[in-house]
Amino acid sequence: MEPRYRNTDPAMTRICITALLAVLLSAASAPAQHMDKAMFLEIETSGNNAQRALLAVYLRGVLNGLEASNMDLLRQGRARLFCSLPESALSTEWLIEQLLAHLERYSAIPNNLSIAVISSNALAEQFPCERQVHN
Repeated sequence: MEPRYRNTDPAMTRICITALLAVLLSAASAPAQHMDKAMFLEIETSGNNAQRALLAVYLRGVLNGLEASNMDLLRQGRARLFCSLPESALSTEWLIEQLLAHLERYSAIPNNLSIAVISSNALAEQFPCERQVHN
């Protein structure tokens, strides 16, 4: 006797397995997706070449995300995160220098604060937008 409910579609089986793996892997790797101040400083001061390469990729993603957010805010007519960013400033090496200087100025920043948040604040401080006063 054949089972009553039998999946005969191999494509549906692959989709279900892929979805299950994606959920399991995203839950398992969630802590690795967050880089905080302490991890940034550790990699920057004593990291090996592979760690520094991953840091560069991570920071490129941070820069891309902040630029995309800035453009979206501009399209919506809302206040941008930062303004007057020169094209030459868009390298990860430049961002690392800015972050190190920012962290030196503000040493009380908690070690567990996201390096993406710190990057946003550093860019906003370095390239402030004009604030319009409405009466």
